Amino acid sequence: MIKTPQSSRSTVPDWLKWTLLGTFILGIVLVISAFTFYSSIMDQKREGFENSRQIALNETELIDITAVERYNGNEVFHIVSGTEETGEKGYAFISTDKKQLETYLQSEALVESAKLKKSWQESCRSCEWLDIKLGLEEKRAIWEMTYIDEQGRYVLAHYDAKSGERYQQFAFKRF
Repeated sequence: MIKTPQSSRSTVPDWLKWTLLGTFILGIVLVISAFTFYSSIMDQKREGFENSRQIALNETELIDITAVERYNGNEVFHIVSGTEETGEKGYAFISTDKKQLETYLQSEALVESAKLKKSWQESCRSCEWLDIKLGLEEKRAIWEMTYIDEQGRYVLAHYDAKSGERYQQFAFKRF
């Protein structure tokens, strides 16, 4: 009598092993690629922050930098915020193209963002608040407010940072 080896229930076909292994390796490669891609985009976004920080320290009354943000308008600016020796908060607007200081403003010369937000909330009760940030358009300091309006549109509203008056507004239909 010929003895044949007893088959096991746990025997997995070779093609399935290789398919699972290949899928696992492909998944690892995709995760690493996505992380690398994300990191390079974020590095480009923060590119020049240190240079802008140095320009602000050298050319303004700021002695302590608290934040550097990027503003994308007609021109790209780095908004460097910090404090002066007197404790007053100030904002340096650094052009990324020219790599120079465009303007410097003390916070006392600007309408507070919290006041602007409160006035907006009273006038647009059913809107969804997103963000407010400082920017520079045509050599004018602005507060750029972003929100979703009653009609579901994504809105960018620019307010003059010194007077608080609406400067311009863009509304985009969302899909």
